[in-house]
Amino acid sequence: MNLADNIERAVEQLHITTRAETDKSILDDAFAALDKSAQKQSSHVGLGARRRALRIRIAELAAVAAVILVIFALFFGISSVDVGFGEIYQALGAVENICITTFEPAANEPMQIEWVSQALNIDMFRIGEQLVLWDISNNIKMTKNLSFDSVKTQILSGEMLAKLKQAANQRFGLVPFSSISGISGARWTRVDDSEVETVVSGTRAFDLTWPEKNNASGAISFRKWRIFLDRDTNLPKRTQWYSKLKPEEEYKFETFSVITYPSESQIQALIRSTFGPAALQPRDPGYISTPPPN
Repeated sequence: MNLADNIERAVEQLHITTRAETDKSILDDAFAALDKSAQKQSSHVGLGARRRALRIRIAELAAVAAVILVIFALFFGISSVDVGFGEIYQALGAVENICITTFEPAANEPMQIEWVSQALNIDMFRIGEQLVLWDISNNIKMTKNLSFDSVKTQILSGEMLAKLKQAANQRFGLVPFSSISGISGARWTRVDDSEVETVVSGTRAFDLTWPEKNNASGAISFRKWRIFLDRDTNLPKRTQWYSKLKPEEEYKFETFSVITYPSESQIQALIRSTFGPAALQPRDPGYISTPPPN
């Protein structure tokens, strides 16, 4: 059974009606997009004639919105999802404080823990026994090894500050692309598997898959990012990263992150217990002499 037959059969099963003039207006736009994509696929030669016949059947049998959903789901191989990728950006954009704990699949101890507070304007990492605090408001970096009591403090350069501020706009590094415009060519689908969703209770799981080109070698690899979203807030509770080198291979599970949302006071208490009570306090920029008159 070819594509057009699949569409017609799916449409007939909808058993709903609509006005023909409304159908024609919206379907013209839908089929224009369909034709544009079909030009790139030689196997769909002859689709135009079958499409004209299908237009008549659609006007008789189905509502426009449902028909378009069927057409694009069958033609582009995508499934209907109840949360868009853009909604994750929107939800994360409202987050003030977050903690991201990253693991390798077989490890019991985390590779890294990161605390980010937009309210406090800080980013703190723990990797092994070392903690690093980037205090953007005070323009300093504080470093402490948990095996020792001493804390090292250094002034941040202008270049480093610019990089930190840029990173702060990338949704805490949780999402694979820094903006929605970067997902061209990617595929966003709902994971329709109840066993997968039991990994994190109270969530819905979604996959983002895309080809990735190595700029140095030109080689193409394939990436998958799975996210478990809280059913009430649409905020991430867990993310998982996968990759493979060839389309026919199985994805390899690389890392996963557990996400929590501490309060500002909880982050403040953690920072001060680690770096001392003076941490986060406004600092004296130092004396700057008045320049001599010209």
